[in-house]
Amino acid sequence: MIRTEDGTLWVTESALAAIAEIAPSGKITQHPLPRGTGFAPTPADLQESPDGGIWYAAGDQIGRLGPSGKFTWWSDSYGAPGNGPGAGADGPGFPDALTLGPDNTIWFEHSERGSKVFSRADAKRGLDRITRLKTQFDVGPGGMALGPDGAVWFSQQNEYSAKQREGIGRLTAEGDYKKWPLPKNSAPNDIVAGPDEALWFTDRRGIGRIGTDGGLTHFPVRGSKYPSDIVLGPDKALWFTTDHRVGRIATQGKLKGKVSLWPVRGAKNLSAIVPAPAGSFWLADRDTATLLRFTPPS
Repeated sequence: MIRTEDGTLWVTESALAAIAEIAPSGKITQHPLPRGTGFAPTPADLQESPDGGIWYAAGDQIGRLGPSGKFTWWSDSYGAPGNGPGAGADGPGFPDALTLGPDNTIWFEHSERGSKVFSRADAKRGLDRITRLKTQFDVGPGGMALGPDGAVWFSQQNEYSAKQREGIGRLTAEGDYKKWPLPKNSAPNDIVAGPDEALWFTDRRGIGRIGTDGGLTHFPVRGSKYPSDIVLGPDKALWFTTDHRVGRIATQGKLKGKVSLWPVRGAKNLSAIVPAPAGSFWLADRDTATLLRFTPPS
């Protein structure tokens, strides 16, 4: 789920293979995703681009929904635009996470023949590979972010080798890659650039912080199963979802690292959070398939 500057909410609808556009007036417009001859695409991640388009990752497909409602898309499935027969060799694989890169293109990752591939997507120029890493790991939706140093940072979970550890990765536009390992079973998830020249991420143990020099700090969220989405709030703190609660972690001053939690009435499994006007937030609940408006206590 993302919110654009005009107040529109964009939400993935996995069961319907669609993207929902929710205007500030409350009007809902559904945009069914295009498809070739393959299975129905399941949207996972969304990203706004500077040209006003909404990019998405869905199954073996990556695409852009333009302001006019027209789709531009690429897929490994036969029948996808520009792919032709043997599309699997040149298609986007199965992308999960998206982010706006340092070159104002959309960066995404996917697996290819036992390696992890990072590529960029542009509506006019198509898909272009950045680098191929000889390793395998998972990056979930929301697991990539542009850092204050101009590099793209991402979470690495579910490593496919016993010799590898989960961690936080960094990739430059030139394809230079570096990884900082995390404790075993950390399962890093969403990641966001903070207001303090660092990256903040959720994991199974709580909230982590990594500086651009690689310095790691961890803040536990007690009584939480697994913090999920995390965003920068208008108060320069970071806000996150965890089970049926919304959390806030201070990023500056003497209270840096302090965690506050609030239960949300009617919530069961909150999976996404985006800032809304007047200091409130929109929340998405995975279990109830609903959107909720949350205003923190003053």
